[in-house]
Amino acid sequence: MSKFIFISFIAVLVQLPAAAKPPAANSTGEYGDVQFKTEEAAPAPAAAPVSFSEEEVVIKTTVTEVCQKKGCWMKVKSIDPADTIRVTFKDYKFFVPTELAGKEVALSGRYIKHVETIAEQKHLLKDAKRPQAEIDAVTKPKETVRFVATGVKDLSSK
Repeated sequence: MSKFIFISFIAVLVQLPAAAKPPAANSTGEYGDVQFKTEEAAPAPAAAPVSFSEEEVVIKTTVTEVCQKKGCWMKVKSIDPADTIRVTFKDYKFFVPTELAGKEVALSGRYIKHVETIAEQKHLLKDAKRPQAEIDAVTKPKETVRFVATGVKDLSSK
């Protein structure tokens, strides 16, 4: 009986998907839908846009941080050097490599208002490999502005 349980356990482990990892950088530096013109890019604003709309915008900025676990989010500089904007990817259809940190990028997408739950904030801090004390300090939801990108172009790959 114990052999059967052991073999069943091994069979289940073999079927589990491998842990997700950030994608490798590609030679074009393009991720997602990149059918937008970088020359239309405006600087990322310092704070929340005056209005939120369904219309996509193109911004140009510098990546400050990328999810170290699988590249499923990044933070970018705004005009205000003390502020960053979290970028997620529409419907999680694509991720970006960790090598984008520190690089100038153009993004196509739209701004949204988002409330980060306590659990989501802690999850994001864990993904960013922040100290446990910082994770434990999260005690309430937080309203944020996010940029939901449909495409990303690494401008240093030209």
